[in-house]
Amino acid sequence: MKLAFITATPQNVRLGSGTFVGTAYLIDHLRSLGHRVDIHAPSRSSGMMGYTAHRFAWNLSLNPRDFNSYDVVVGLDMDGYTIADRLQNPFVAYIHGIIADEAQFERGWVRLSLELMAKAERLSVHRANQVITVSTYSCKRLGQLYQYSQPIARVPPPFDLQGWDRALAAAAEELPDQRPTVLCVGVQYPRKNVLTLIQAAAILRNHVPTVEVRIASQGPEWPHLCRLAKQLQLQQTVTFLGYLAYPDLVREYINCQVFCLPSLQEGFGLVFAEAMATAKPIVASRSSSTPELIEDGIQGLLATPLDAEDLAEKLATILLSPDRGTAMGKAGRSRVGEFEVSAIANQFIQVLESL
Repeated sequence: MKLAFITATPQNVRLGSGTFVGTAYLIDHLRSLGHRVDIHAPSRSSGMMGYTAHRFAWNLSLNPRDFNSYDVVVGLDMDGYTIADRLQNPFVAYIHGIIADEAQFERGWVRLSLELMAKAERLSVHRANQVITVSTYSCKRLGQLYQYSQPIARVPPPFDLQGWDRALAAAAEELPDQRPTVLCVGVQYPRKNVLTLIQAAAILRNHVPTVEVRIASQGPEWPHLCRLAKQLQLQQTVTFLGYLAYPDLVREYINCQVFCLPSLQEGFGLVFAEAMATAKPIVASRSSSTPELIEDGIQGLLATPLDAEDLAEKLATILLSPDRGTAMGKAGRSRVGEFEVSAIANQFIQVLESL
């Protein structure tokens, strides 16, 4: 097949986050199967403040005639909404994190920009010949937030397990006398709820005095989270790592004892798959799509959303029971195989071939 992917999602891990990573895995594998895949993306990236205006302007510049040669045109999230109903060929709206759902957890200019983009995403969904999203939760929220009642195909984001294993082998190293370590990875928007993790760290150190919570990536909440950690006198407990190069991030996964992202809203949560692939137990919130991926007591433990004491208790349970944590990590490693890129790419192509 000859496919076009329309996306204004930044084409790098730092700004594109899980949406970029999952889509990159998918496109690379589709190409390896002999499909032609062209990516239509802005020629330049813009800063966070100018991203929304740039995204709308770029979508308005799209010309439907430029896509006549493709078998299927795939628009990621809101992108492609301006031409979705003017194409000669089928248009698929591929929705990762539902923008209207994300907006409910944000504030200020981030919320305003998401609300504007959600209006465009709603148009994209209703103009599409087929909608694909990544979880049962997202299917439900699409219907609720966009009043969409047509059948939705569920195709989880793919994960390159073989590539991850190669990265693990390259990055592995022994750290002597390592502290009990909790790793958190996620762009720091309010919906990622890193604030509750920092509050939990103040409680957790009473049970595990030498614990270290290491927080990778950045985001709008970064200054507030740093101030909170200082107010709680967590300078020796919480380490802010900022953005990390890929090998350094993989090494952080290797060297932690438990992964924790107490997010309140996830379309899927690719970082959970990364933790599972590294055979690490997970502590997360019992919210949105997370229970679809993490079975409470199997691959990890699920805490009550926004409850710092419960989150601390769940983290302490795993840190103080290493055998249980090891068993959960093995269960996660087994589960993540379901999302191997070859299987997911086949599911994706089957949906396109049915159009």
